[in-house]
Amino acid sequence: MVSAIFAFITIILLPHATAFTSPLLSSPSSCITALYSTPPQSALIEVEGRTINVLKLDPSTYGAPSHSGDQIMQLASFRNNLQSPQMTIDSQQSKRDSADNVSDAIDGIKKGLGVGLLAGLATGITTLDEGNVQEAIIAGVKNFLVTGGAVGGLLGVNNYSGNKVYVMEMKEAINRLTVDYVASVKVGQDVGFAAYATTTDTDDDGAEKYMDGRFRGTCGMVGCVDCQLRNSEISTAVEPETFKPRNFPGLPSHVHLKNMAVDQEMRRKGVAMMLIQAVEDWGRVSTTG
Repeated sequence: MVSAIFAFITIILLPHATAFTSPLLSSPSSCITALYSTPPQSALIEVEGRTINVLKLDPSTYGAPSHSGDQIMQLASFRNNLQSPQMTIDSQQSKRDSADNVSDAIDGIKKGLGVGLLAGLATGITTLDEGNVQEAIIAGVKNFLVTGGAVGGLLGVNNYSGNKVYVMEMKEAINRLTVDYVASVKVGQDVGFAAYATTTDTDDDGAEKYMDGRFRGTCGMVGCVDCQLRNSEISTAVEPETFKPRNFPGLPSHVHLKNMAVDQEMRRKGVAMMLIQAVEDWGRVSTTG
């Protein structure tokens, strides 16, 4: 399970920084492309034979035909406990297939009767306020039978039909992950950076095999961080006219870091430091006039 580490860090932008000779590149639609054009050896780390590289995520890859080309959905999958949209659907379907429909139907009827009991008690108490105990009991029992029977019957039939476990369609799963995890990165309001465990061999299924396929749903993504330009005239939005950088009076132009996370199997290996360094390099080189 991915455990998020939230950081609120500001990096002051140097308006005339010239010390960085290897600017960050907007990566093409590949989940295994190195971020730096000529990365210094000191910036690279290896974990179980894989080199860890950092990418500045490209919003234009959202909606790519394949998951391996959609960096934004890979980020959403990382934050969704390493589960891609297809893996999420498969998990729901597996849970539905393994369900005991008869037991679920009985459970639904019980819940419906419970709702009916509460409705009956409420009706009885309300009627009792009028002073007639017999009428209050009759009204409560009637409401119990009607409400409990209706709700219990509906839940019972629904559960017996195998619909107790909801299974999303692909479009719905993609939209759910987008809204929950990457809405601001998708439109460029935030800028996303991600660390990938890459391979230099010709094995196209590297992410499937690395750490027993732990990162197959993320195409090898093992860590991430979002950042947001503040008090800057530069817009990172996909459609600049739709979003203006946020301003905080009294502060210079800066980059605000948030939503930082490194998978629990990859911590204390320098991945988080690589992510922060990448954001700092991007802020110094790519956000100055």
